[in-house]
Amino acid sequence: MSTGLRLEDRLHGAGNFCPWKARIVLILQENELWDIIENSTTNLVLVPTATDAAALLAFNKLDLKAKRIILDAVKDHVIPHISEKKRSYQM
Repeated sequence: MSTGLRLEDRLHGAGNFCPWKARIVLILQENELWDIIENSTTNLVLVPTATDAAALLAFNKLDLKAKRIILDAVKDHVIPHISEKKRSYQM
């Protein structure tokens, strides 16, 4: 799974955030991952609890895919600022 972003389209800072956001949202939507980011930021109840192991496993798998797409879509100097976040919506 590739982000499809050219090197020059990757996030490098505030100067290209708006066009980058439009691109990354579309990529996440195309991969059916945008809902876990958008809904997690507005309604944290949607993140499954440890008591529902199957749902949590499924969510974690999708979240991991979203995190990889986001990391692949930023320049190397941005990675230290986001890589330690637990969830993709925090990135």
